[in-house]
Amino acid sequence: TWCPPERKWLMYFFSEGKGQEWTKSNGWLDEFTSHCEWYGVMCNEDSKVVNLTLGNNGLSGRISDTIGNLIELRKLDLHDNDLKGSIP
Repeated sequence: TWCPPERKWLMYFFSEGKGQEWTKSNGWLDEFTSHCEWYGVMCNEDSKVVNLTLGNNGLSGRISDTIGNLIELRKLDLHDNDLKGSIP
């Protein structure tokens, strides 16, 4: 089955940010849930991620370079987490 690139990039972000340990991760990686319905993700009408709001949510590990591929991303909120690396 076809997987939208945005979904794939978010899956890498989840994995590298130790998503299984997040405080809230409702919907993340659920094969029957659109990535636009995942906790902290907001998309536009074309299913492109425009907001990623995961502040104070227990993220750790490293910031995945794949978020740099989210070209429509306008708001990124990762405050009060324990992520390493820089935002691409």
